[in-house]
This record gives sequence, C-alpha cells and structure tokens, in this order.
Amino acid sequence: MFSMLKSTVLLIALALCQTWVWAEAMNLVPVDAKGIAEIEYGDINSARVRAMRNAIENASMQVSANIQSTQVMENGNLTVDYLRIHSAAKVTDIQVISEGQEGDYYRVHVMARVAPDQICANVMANQYHKSVAITGFSMEHPQHATLGHLGSVDRSLPALLVNDINGRPGLRALSANYMTLYPNTPNAPTQISPRMTLTRAVTAAKDLGVQFVVSGVIRDLAMENPDAPRANNWDRWLKKVGITKAKRTRHFVFDLYVHDGYSGALVFQSRYRTFGLWNEKNNSIVGFGTAKFFSTDYGLQVRLLLDQAVSDLQKTIQCQPFMATIAQVSGKRIYVSSGAESGLRPGDFLSVYRTSQKFDRQGDSFWQISDTRLVAEVKQVQPYYAVAELAIDSERLNLQVDDLVMAW
Repeated sequence: MFSMLKSTVLLIALALCQTWVWAEAMNLVPVDAKGIAEIEYGDINSARVRAMRNAIENASMQVSANIQSTQVMENGNLTVDYLRIHSAAKVTDIQVISEGQEGDYYRVHVMARVAPDQICANVMANQYHKSVAITGFSMEHPQHATLGHLGSVDRSLPALLVNDINGRPGLRALSANYMTLYPNTPNAPTQISPRMTLTRAVTAAKDLGVQFVVSGVIRDLAMENPDAPRANNWDRWLKKVGITKAKRTRHFVFDLYVHDGYSGALVFQSRYRTFGLWNEKNNSIVGFGTAKFFSTDYGLQVRLLLDQAVSDLQKTIQCQPFMATIAQVSGKRIYVSSGAESGLRPGDFLSVYRTSQKFDRQGDSFWQISDTRLVAEVKQVQPYYAVAELAIDSERLNLQVDDLVMAW
C-alpha cells in the first residue's frame, strides 16, 4: 500500500515538473486573479460569465497592460477625455479555485498562466469561426498594370486572399471582389466619419451576412526604371569587365483595411510593400496570380508579401469578439444567424447586446452597441442558425431583429 502511494506521489510530482518546464519554455507566467459581477434580473449564469471575463482580464493585466489616452478639444474646452487600459497577453490553462454568489454579486477566483508575448488576452472567442468578406481592391494607378497584362489584379488579389484565409483555422472568407468601397482611391480610407466608421462596410456586411469586411487599394505596380534592358546571358561577362546594367526592378505596394461589419469601425489598417525583378518581355501576357506570374522573381516576392498580409489578418480577426445578429425573437428564445458552421454548440453562452443608430454633431450616423448584461444559453444548433434561451422574456430588454450576440 505504501509502495503504491509512493509511486502515485512520484508520478504527480513528475507531472507537475513537466507542466512547469513546459510553462517556462512557453514563457508562461502563473497568475492568481479574481473577478466579480453584479447579479441582474436574478440571472446567475450571466453574472458568472461576466465574473469569469473580469477575472481573465485581471489576470492578463497583471502581466501586460497598455494604456491609451485620448483628449479632444473644441473651442478651448475639453469635450472628450478617454482613457483605455488593455492587454495583449494570452491567458491559458484557467483553473477555478472557488466561485459562488455573495449577496447581489457573483465572485470567482482563478489560477491561470499568462503568455505576455502572445496575442489575444481573452481566449473565450477563439473557438468560434469568424466570417469575412474580401471586396475588390481599387487601383490608384491602373496604367501600372499594363506591363505583363496584370489588369486583373483588382479581382485576382482578393481571390488569392480568400483562398489563403480559408486554408487557416478560425476564419471563413467569402469572395466579394465584384464590389469596391473606395471610389476616391488617393484618399482611402478617409471617406469615413470622424468616428472612424465606414457606412458602406456595414451595408456590405449585412448584404453578405459576414462579421468583417476586408478591402484595400493597390498603390503601386510600376517599374523603378522603365527603360532598363532585359537581363541576358551576356550580363555576367559584361560585369567582369566593369559594365553593369540597371536592374528591372518592379514595385508592389497595397493597403489593407479591415472594418467591423456591425459598426463600420476600422479595426486594422496596414501598408505592404515589396519589389522584385521583372524580366518578362514588354508585350508578354503574364496575368496576375498565374503560374507564370509566380515563376518570376517579382511574383515570388509578391507571394511572400501576401502570406504576411494573411497572417496579420488572421491575428487581427482572431483577437476580435465573435458576433452574430439576432434573426428572430420569441419570448425567452432568440434565433441567432450563425450555427454549427461557426463552431456554436449547445451549452455555449452568448452575451446579448442592443444596437441603435445614432447621429453625431456633424449629422453623420453611426451604430451604437449597448450591453444588456445578460447572456443567452445555446439550446439548439443547426448548420446555419442556433436557438438560444434567456433567463427573462426578451420584451423586458426590448430586443429586436438585428440586435447582436457576442462571445469574448
């Protein structure tokens, strides 16, 4: 009996050592954190979800915190004073030490491990697949595409992004390369309101049924030296006697934008640039994204740049909360316009939000999202929709079609 107990203790100790070695190798920091949430409408489940979210945020803040401050002055008066504290540390291996109701509040105590150098502080939304639509890319200088007959780049580039995104976990991409969002390309994406929103992105997202809209502008496809001669077999001999020719370097520059489909907010913006050697004949028909195109040095450099852009898109979108619209309301039940294809399962809890259209001082409209502080439990799941249940009747919250559910 003593021998068996000794072996069991030894195995537990070995497992703990292996866990801590793995944690140190992954640069994980053990953290003790607590969370609290007020119980509203007598709904314990909603309070528990919010308390857990609060605990995870507190755990992340203990390891890595960023502070952003925004102040807006109008006529010498401070009209907006906004302070935001957030963390990009990833919380994993969450263990609940204790939890329960204390009066009107629900409290949780957790132990977790935090990776300060990894993205997404909140892991609760990562199990869901987020949908994106890739629109056509506007061209600032269409004449740049003449050489090599690359004029299809405005549609071929989004098509490549769709294929690459669908090959990665956590995302579902739809092609919308037949539409563009920026008629005035030199100023894109400044055709937005002072609140950094783009109404056309909201309209496109509702029409396509997606959470995010990805768009962009192709800024440069030009040759650095249009008169440079093509490379040939004599170049290496000429180089030996000190004669060099200008290289046929061609640039590729594009901007990438990601807008939230429910508010129109710009959540990501980046410029990508590269260059490569273009040694094709001036009258050669290559086409953008073809096998011949990617066999060139220029095409290889473009391929690497697109891989980087897709990686950035994946990281950005995975760190955003999962959202879906409410398609129907009936008593305590709500019908969500996402289902099994998004990763929803019975027993999941979704936070419920009201949406309303507001207007700023300039008369520009924007969508405001308000937290009801309640969650709905998913009861039934179909491929493209789910049925969730609230603790109270939806009429008490005045829920409407096109309101939102969200998972952080």
